[in-house]
Amino acid sequence: MQPSFNNRFEKLRKAKSLPEPSTVGRRLLDLSEDDSTQQLIDTILADRDLARRVVDLARRWGGASTEPLETLGHVARALGNPSLRSIAFALSLLDENREGPCTGFDYDGFWSRALATACIAEAIAAEQGSLSPEEAFTGGLLCDLGKLALSKIDPERYAEILVEEPETDRDLAARENQLLGIEHAEVGATLLVDWGFPQVLVEAVLEHELDVRGHDGGAGTRMASVLRTAKHVADLMVRDQSIDDDEWWWEFLALEELAGELDLPLDRLCSICDEAGLAWIELGGKLSVATHAAPALGRTASRFQRKHRRRPARGEADESPGVSVDLPLLAKGAAAGRPTRILIIDDDERMLRLLRHHLVKNGFEVFSVRKGEEGLHLALELHPQIVITDWMMPGMSGVKLCEALGKTETGRKVYKLMVTAREDDEQVVEAFEAGADDYVVKPFNPRILLARVRAGVRMVQMREKVEESERVRQRQVAELGILNRRLRNAAMTDPLTELPNRRYAMSRLKQEWQSVVRTGRPLSVVMLDVDNFKKVNDECGHDVGDIVLRETASVLRSITRQSDVLCRVGGEEFLCINVGSALDDAAECAERLRRCVESHVIDHGSFKQQHITCSFGVAERGGEMACFDDLLKLADQALYEAKQAGKNRVVARRWGEGERRRTA
Repeated sequence: MQPSFNNRFEKLRKAKSLPEPSTVGRRLLDLSEDDSTQQLIDTILADRDLARRVVDLARRWGGASTEPLETLGHVARALGNPSLRSIAFALSLLDENREGPCTGFDYDGFWSRALATACIAEAIAAEQGSLSPEEAFTGGLLCDLGKLALSKIDPERYAEILVEEPETDRDLAARENQLLGIEHAEVGATLLVDWGFPQVLVEAVLEHELDVRGHDGGAGTRMASVLRTAKHVADLMVRDQSIDDDEWWWEFLALEELAGELDLPLDRLCSICDEAGLAWIELGGKLSVATHAAPALGRTASRFQRKHRRRPARGEADESPGVSVDLPLLAKGAAAGRPTRILIIDDDERMLRLLRHHLVKNGFEVFSVRKGEEGLHLALELHPQIVITDWMMPGMSGVKLCEALGKTETGRKVYKLMVTAREDDEQVVEAFEAGADDYVVKPFNPRILLARVRAGVRMVQMREKVEESERVRQRQVAELGILNRRLRNAAMTDPLTELPNRRYAMSRLKQEWQSVVRTGRPLSVVMLDVDNFKKVNDECGHDVGDIVLRETASVLRSITRQSDVLCRVGGEEFLCINVGSALDDAAECAERLRRCVESHVIDHGSFKQQHITCSFGVAERGGEMACFDDLLKLADQALYEAKQAGKNRVVARRWGEGERRRTA
């Protein structure tokens, strides 16, 4: 199936600055599934360094092979021609795109992160067993290909996007849509389609950044989950030196969620990623990609679990030193059945007990510590809705605590209530400027305290409702985006043969016509028709006729080159658009198709051990043609002549010249 992506990409397709493979990579694009393994091997061997690196990579996936992977022939037998082609092509892209014109784009950093993602994705796929490790590696290496493409297509505007330093890839995509009218994931997926990569990788590249998980359970969805996790860990590997303790803990909380998505324990996922980090360094040396010593996720996770107390489950005893937790006995103040979490920080044990007593009595879930530093770490771990902190404490004061919380995304969401010994104007102003939302003066009136806490609860609940509405909206937008792409794909796909349909064929032919008018490249089409198909339907039934069409489409698809566009345009009529092919090359393609269809045996129901044939009309664009309709008309005339001449043959026509006929 060949998906039809947003037409906004068609303008970009004309750009001369799209990411290009090496010369060998371009030759790989011209190979078809009909070409021999030896032709594939010979093509890769034209670049000996590329061939060596392909073999080095393939050894990582040949564990089940009965022979050592020492040559490209061994690799082809162990992994298959499609995987060998994909690996070689991906490495050729890396070789040819190590620099570019976008001043704000870190090309070295891009490939370093891409290689880390590839190594991690490969390791996770090998662990799970349901996905191909070599496909996962290729997907990891190319999943952000769209960013590279946009940095080359429009370097000035893309540099403007990067100046904003988007925090996430979804933020980046929003900026891309705003300035360029298209997202990097769409660009990357479209390039993979054009280059003939497997559909599972196309879907994964398109969907791995969206928060839509497990919507169909297919291989593309599973691969998207692997890439999502791999990119998260790769980001940790690449930017390890710039992560402080608080941010590390947040990264691990996100990683725990991703591990659950993959049905892996967090410690096992960390172990897998640690091994992948070593592979990243090893491959970086072989591929001349920058790497550095990766963080040991397993040890770091253990350190943080020891240092920062895990939030106890309801009813579970808390054994962490210096931290006190009281679970509510009543349901008062609970929102949607869940009590509000409050963290109290005060070095005065008597004040702690007093605050805790009133809050627990009124149905709140209360945690307490006696030091500001401990309170900061606990706040970042537990996500309390409200923090009540004393002003004066040894070490980190309440003001410094509020300032520190305000520097983190989680801390900015917390409602901060300051407890102070005196209601001094300057002190109150200082508290609010540090980020406090309200204050209470000691000694406090319990009714006033609870009233201010409940006011904070209302503020928190209001914010949470707004955030939930935004999450729902983003999820709906993401799901609608996927649905729209699938609907566009369905509108351009023939449901019986899963080939592009007539609508897609006309749109693509118009696009290629405009391109060759500008560039002067040759363009030919092959029109073909199944011989005596009406007889098949009449004698065997339409169900058998459908089988014949599906098998014929499968044979045709297996023979055409990756650069050719094969479509079903009518009942038993197909069209092959030969991009960049002159008449003689297109006629050779048609003859190859004719022989393969004729030799294929169909065995179904009453249509047992039988062969079918097709007639072919070939035409090349001529300088006098006004539009692509003239090209189709000429091919249709040639097809008619092939039918009249006895069927099962190829007739080629050039504009303004006589016919040349090839017979069976």
